Order: sequence, then C-alpha cells, then structure tokens
Amino acid sequence: MAEGEVLPQGGESATGSAADPLLLRAQARLGTTLRDKWHLDVLLGVGGMAAVYAVTHRNGSRAAVKLLHPEMSMNSFVRERFLWEGYVANAVGHDGAVKVIDDDTAEDGSLFLVTELLDGETLEERRLRLGGRMPQNEVLIATDKLLEVLIAAHAKGIVHRDLKPENVFLTRAGQVKVLDFGIARLRELSSNKGMTQAGAMVGTPAYMAPEHARGLSDEVDERSDLWAVGATMFCLLSGRSVHDGKTVNEQLASAITKPAPPLLTIAPDVRAPIANVIDRALEFSKEMRWPDAAHMQAALRGAYEEVHGNTITSAPKITLGREVADRTLRGGKGAGPPNSRFPTTGRPVASSGGPPAHVSKRAVIAVGGAVAFGLAIVSLLWLVSGRTSTASTEVPAGSVVAAKSAQEVPPDVPPPSLTPLPVPREIEAKDLPLVPPERPRSQATAPSQPKKPATTPAPAAGPTPGANCQPPYTVDSKTGKKQWKIECL
Repeated sequence: MAEGEVLPQGGESATGSAADPLLLRAQARLGTTLRDKWHLDVLLGVGGMAAVYAVTHRNGSRAAVKLLHPEMSMNSFVRERFLWEGYVANAVGHDGAVKVIDDDTAEDGSLFLVTELLDGETLEERRLRLGGRMPQNEVLIATDKLLEVLIAAHAKGIVHRDLKPENVFLTRAGQVKVLDFGIARLRELSSNKGMTQAGAMVGTPAYMAPEHARGLSDEVDERSDLWAVGATMFCLLSGRSVHDGKTVNEQLASAITKPAPPLLTIAPDVRAPIANVIDRALEFSKEMRWPDAAHMQAALRGAYEEVHGNTITSAPKITLGREVADRTLRGGKGAGPPNSRFPTTGRPVASSGGPPAHVSKRAVIAVGGAVAFGLAIVSLLWLVSGRTSTASTEVPAGSVVAAKSAQEVPPDVPPPSLTPLPVPREIEAKDLPLVPPERPRSQATAPSQPKKPATTPAPAAGPTPGANCQPPYTVDSKTGKKQWKIECL
C-alpha cells in the first residue's frame, strides 16, 4: 500500500494523524534485526499497510524491506495476497518495476518483502524541491519512461491502480522506477472487520479516475491507469491536483461528478501540444481517453519533438545534484562503526538495539583511551611496587649502613636504631649503594664519635732515613711554605 490511501471509517489519510501510532511503532523497530539477517537502518516511509526500511544484510549487501503491520499480518488471506502482490513487479518483466528479492516472516509474525534499494527521490519530492512545479521537458522524459513500464505491465494484465508522483521514483543514475505495483488493492481484498470492510475503496483520491472514485472495481482497467498518468503530469506541471478539495470526501465527490479542467486554464504557460496529450488522458469517459499506454506514449513523443525539435529518446537523462541526499543512509552521511555482523556498503550502521552509530564511535574512542590510561597507571604502580619490593629484600632501609657504623662505634656508645627510615619518593632504591664505599681505617669514624685533635703523621714504615732528613722538609725562602723532601717520604 502506498501513502495517502483512503482509510475506512472517517477517511483519514495515512499521512495524517491516523498514521502517528504507525509511525511511532515503525520507528521503534529501527536498530533491530529481522530473522538474524536484515538489520533495519533507516525508516523510508510508513503507510496504512506497511512500513518501508533501508536494511543491511549480515553479508553486507543492502536492500529495502516492506514490513506488513502486525495487525495486517494476522489475517492469512491478507498474508497470501501480500506475497502474491509482491511478486507482481517481478512479473512485469521491466527494469522500471522494483524487483522483489526475498520474502519472510519476522519474529513477531509480521510478513515482509525484500526489494532492491533505491537512491534518489520521487517526482513529488522533486516537484516540491524545485518550488512546486517541474520543468516541462523533465515531466515529458519521466512520463515517457513511466509509460514504458505500463506498456509491459498492461501486456501481462497488471493494472497498477495507484499511480501518482509519490509512486514514480527517479534514481541517482537517471532511471525511472514505478513503486507499489498492486499493493493498494490489499485493503479491498481483506475480510478482517478490524481492518477494512471487503470492497472498501483504495487509492489516492486526487489521482483516481471517475470509475475508480465511484468504487467500481470491475471497471478499473488500463485506461484508469492512463487517467492517473495524466493527473500526475497535471500536478507536476501546474503545482495542484486535478480536483481541489479540503477533505478526502470533497476530492472524491469532485472526481465522481466533475470532469478535469483543461490544463491550460490552470497553467497557461504549458505548451499546447503537451496540454493536449494530458487533457485526453483525463477525459471523464474511458472511451474518450487514449486506448492504451503505447498510443499515449507515441502522442507524448510527438509533442516533445514538436516543442523541442528533437526526439525524446535522444534527450539527456534527468540527473540529481548533490543537494539530493542519499536517504537510504542515516543522516545522509557516514556513521560510526557497525556491529561486526552487519557490515555495510557505503555506510556502517549501529549494532542492533545499541546507541546511534556516531555515539558508539565516540564511546569506543573514549573507552579505548580510558583503558590505555588505566593500563599505563597499573604498569607504573607495578614498576614502583616491584622496585620497592626489591629494595626491601636486598637493601633493608639503612640496614647495611647502620650495621657498618655499629661495628665502628665503641662499646660505650649505644648503636643507632635500626628502624628503617622512610625513603623520599624521588629517590629510588636502585640509587642506594648496596655496600658503602671503603675508606681508610684511620679516617673511619662513628657518626657520634668526637673528633680527635690532629697529630703529626707517623713516618712511613721503611728504611731509616739519613741525617739529611732532619728535618724532612725544606722551607721556600720566597713563600715560606714547607716542601717535603722526596727521599724522606
């Protein structure tokens, strides 16, 4: 189902207040994983039937997931139709139809389809971004591609039933993709009274052909799709819907009872050949419209050539500028590191249930820094502790010095206390000598021993000196200093 479909009992749009609980619930699923395979990265849209997410597979590939709301998934008939409708796009056999890659059931029983992931913008988003109207040449180029897809689909008996600017997607590569083939019909086929009564009208009123607005499902066919194509072009070129109305009911009433106004009465600047193609597509009677998509495409190409002087097939593709962010990526930019089970191609995503990716990245850096700092502190404490332990084992504080001093203290002098003295922090144990340096015995004194008066040193042992050694020195006549005689030493 596409956004904006008609809801039962009150007729509120899925984009209005009725969608708020659906939106909140869809947002709550972000960061979770479906079937241990698909990580929900970004919420792309929410409708009355399903929510669409950009997802990452555990092998790194990216895709989109359309997740049926739980209350819809409770009905077995809806589930079967959801799967069947999901394969309709594959049956179209055209690159302009979004491919369905896989289908499965989530842990809570919600059915989901996996489709190719598109990067770009819808024509409605482009119209609004450009100020409310698109250039005429771009509208013709995009519509030409849209009609190519419809030619393939109608040849297979597939009618879209919900064509509008929001369901025509322009990729960054310039491709035109048609979204939501047949999904809008699910409500009509549901028999669950809690959801929608059988036969309830579905679609978007502003783009409904008269027979569609009247609820005549059997009369909705290929020409109804062409009316929707004309209404899409009308909006893109004029900036307003075919039928004005403040409420859904007013739009439905206008669609049922009033023919579409000529485009030139609303947008007089549109070239006449282009307006003629659109006006015929919007004829009230099906028999007056283009008979099929191929005839409308041929007329559109003729109008393009008449206006621009060259063929539409030679026209350049519509390109997207940098101002169009990649909405399939969170924030349109890179993110933090993902859970290892969910690598991505282009942007990592946050692990399931965790904080946002950019928060996780900062947290990892902070934790890493804290761990490194902690390890450095532990290493330093271990080093200091080890050295202190070595000092305690090999050099008890002051023990060697005190013992040496105690041997030189006379018996009547009490030995100094052997209580270890605290060592200042800036002095390391390795800097203390294990054995005090040896000094001449004649100079060694106890710390508390009084200093003895100086005496004349005794002559050195050896041969008795001769008479010339008395005295053993000479006196310098100039300086008066004594100089020892070498032979008397």
